[in-house]
Amino acid sequence: MTVPSIRPMTIDTMKHGLTRLWLGAIALLSLSSGVLAQETGKFQKESYSMNANQQLLIEVHVWGEVNRPGVYQVPDGSTVLDVISAAGGPTEFAALSRVRLSHTPEHRPRIEPVNLDRYLNNEKAALPQLVKPGDAVLVPRNTRFFWKDAVSLIADIAVIVNVYYLISRNR
Repeated sequence: MTVPSIRPMTIDTMKHGLTRLWLGAIALLSLSSGVLAQETGKFQKESYSMNANQQLLIEVHVWGEVNRPGVYQVPDGSTVLDVISAAGGPTEFAALSRVRLSHTPEHRPRIEPVNLDRYLNNEKAALPQLVKPGDAVLVPRNTRFFWKDAVSLIADIAVIVNVYYLISRNR
C-alpha cells in the first residue's frame, strides 16, 4: 500500500482555489437569479427606479386626451388620477368616464374601465385603481370633440359653396 504524497499548499494554489470558488459562486448566483426572474416574471429592474427622497418610482404610459402624453415615472402606489395629473391633466375633450387602464401581467393583457367622473363628482366613490409598472392609461375623446369637428367641416363646406355661388353668379 502506497501513501499518497501530500503537497504543501502555496499561496498561489490557495489564490487559484479561492478564485475558482468565487467564480463558481457568482455563476451559481447569476444562474439562480435568472431562473427566479423567469419563474416569477414580476420583477424587472428596468421598471423601477428611486428618486432623491429614496422613494420607489414606477414607469407608466399615458396616452390620449391629456396635455402631455408620454412615459412617466410616478411613485409606487399612485392611482390613475395621479398619473393623469402628472401628464398635465385632461384636455377639454377628455372623456373621464371612459378611461381605460391596461395591465400587462405575464402573457395576457387585461384592460380595466375607470370612471373618473364618478370619483370626481361623488364623495362616496371608491378611489381610482392603482397603477403598476408598465401599465398604460388611455384617456379617450368625448363626443364634444366629434361635434366640434363636424361643425368645423360643415362651416368649411359652406364657405366653399358660398364662394362657388358668388363666382358663378357674376358670370
